[in-house]
Amino acid sequence: MTNGQREFKDYPRPSLAVDPAVMTVHDGRLWTILWRRQNAPQQGYWALPGAFVNEGEELEAAVARALRTKANLDRTSYVEQLFAWNKVGRDPRGWVITVAYFALLPQKQLQAAVDGDKNVGLFALEFDGSSSGRPARVVGTDGRPVSPAFDHAEILGMVVRRLRERLWHSPVVLALLPERFTLHEMRTSYEAILGRSLNKDSFRRKVTNNKMLIQPTGEYQQDVDHRPAELFARTIEL
Repeated sequence: MTNGQREFKDYPRPSLAVDPAVMTVHDGRLWTILWRRQNAPQQGYWALPGAFVNEGEELEAAVARALRTKANLDRTSYVEQLFAWNKVGRDPRGWVITVAYFALLPQKQLQAAVDGDKNVGLFALEFDGSSSGRPARVVGTDGRPVSPAFDHAEILGMVVRRLRERLWHSPVVLALLPERFTLHEMRTSYEAILGRSLNKDSFRRKVTNNKMLIQPTGEYQQDVDHRPAELFARTIEL
């Protein structure tokens, strides 16, 4: 300290981490991918596939590294930084600030990432009523609830809240869909994220009137046991 002024080295330095929440929609439900912790603290608990940021490493590079090494994902359709999380005492190892991201992927791509790896799994996210921002209820494919490590259920709840807030104001939902999709598939994705049903006709008018979002391809479903639905495609690159 010089002349009453603190020097840079005198300030406390927290550890910095990133925690990406990778989500998809399947069977009308919102799912996320979790990684089983291999070391203490909370060894064996399911957690977001995060990582500590190395010195000199950009946050996005740390996210890519975490998804590659802990979630078997080399590529994601859409990744976005959401918020910094600094709950006091959130990590018993010390002062850890984490930056939350979300990434959205079609279900087939996320399923391929977990197949054959016992330490990576898909979990459904549930919420009480229409509440948003509260901790998520995390449920395994066997229907059993799990308690994620640290405060990751709270982070997931806040991630979904932010996702809901921007759903009608951005093309983010398109990252969940394949290159060709039906309006039913698109509406189902909105409903899974919002946690409520949408009027079919109103939804169709809203999205088809936005020519900057999607456009008809002139193609129809094939090999289906019902009337083939028209296929659409995104008009923008994510």
